[in-house]
Amino acid sequence: MANPSSDEIATFLREQYLLWNDQKRDELMAYFRRMAPNGFTIEYVGRLPQDGEQAMEEMFAQYGGKCRTDLLQLLVNGNEAATYVDNRFVDTDVGMPSIETYKFEDGRMQIRYFHQA
Repeated sequence: MANPSSDEIATFLREQYLLWNDQKRDELMAYFRRMAPNGFTIEYVGRLPQDGEQAMEEMFAQYGGKCRTDLLQLLVNGNEAATYVDNRFVDTDVGMPSIETYKFEDGRMQIRYFHQA
């Protein structure tokens, strides 16, 4: 299976944050499945990787509609990317920056989130 192109990765990353902010969970999950037909993992750095679908469901339950994500920087090199994101809680306007890395390989996607502890 061919890896997505750098342009496809950049488009996906920009779009995922918009879908999150618009609370379009089903569309976002479908997009993840298209980009990673063989599955994906999410790792909060410092913890073990988790099944991506389960982790996204938990993320939506905890933060959906409560936390906005604004992409500040995007870098794509080959089949890997890094983003710098401002996560901002809607009710309090408290921000929590994150650096996120993405690797696309053989139909799989590996996501790693670096959050302030």
